[in-house]
Amino acid sequence: MTNIPNLIEVALLLLIAFLIGCFIGYFLRRIFQKPSAETVPEPAPAPVVAASVKKVTAKPDNAAPDGKPLALDGPRDGKKDDLKRIKGVGPKIETTLNKLGIYHFDQISVWSRKTIKWIDNYLSFKGRIDREKWVKQAGQLAKGDETEFSKRADKGAVPSSRSSKKKK
Repeated sequence: MTNIPNLIEVALLLLIAFLIGCFIGYFLRRIFQKPSAETVPEPAPAPVVAASVKKVTAKPDNAAPDGKPLALDGPRDGKKDDLKRIKGVGPKIETTLNKLGIYHFDQISVWSRKTIKWIDNYLSFKGRIDREKWVKQAGQLAKGDETEFSKRADKGAVPSSRSSKKKK
C-alpha cells in the first residue's frame, strides 16, 4: 500500500518530463525548420490573362493562388511556340501543356516555385522540370536565343522533333 503514492509521484514526474520535451521539441522545430508551402500566406488572386496579350510580363507569381499557371485562351496570333524545343518536352507533354493554356516560351519562363511544384504534381514529374531546367531554357528561347537542345531539335536530331517535322 505504501508504493501507490510513490507510483503516482513517478507517473506525474514522467508526465511533466513528457510535456517539457514536447514544448522544447515544438520550439526547436519552429526555429530550425524552413517554412513549408502550407505556412506561407496565399497571395492575392492574379488577374486572368487574355489571348490578346502580347507578352507575359508578371515575373515571379504568374499563377493562381494554388500555383496553377495562368492560361491563355489560345496561342497569340494563332501561332504557338514549339515547346518540344525545350529539353524534356515531347509531343505528349506539349499537348498537355497546350490543354492547360500554355503555348509560349515566355509563359514557362516566368513560372514561380509554386507553379513549378503545381505542374510537377500535375504531370507526376517528381522534380524533372528543375532537373531539365525548363524555366531557364524557356527564358532563352523566349528571347530568341537558342539552346544546345533546341539546335539539335531544329536539325531533326531529336526523335520528337523528327516526328513533328514529318507531320508538317
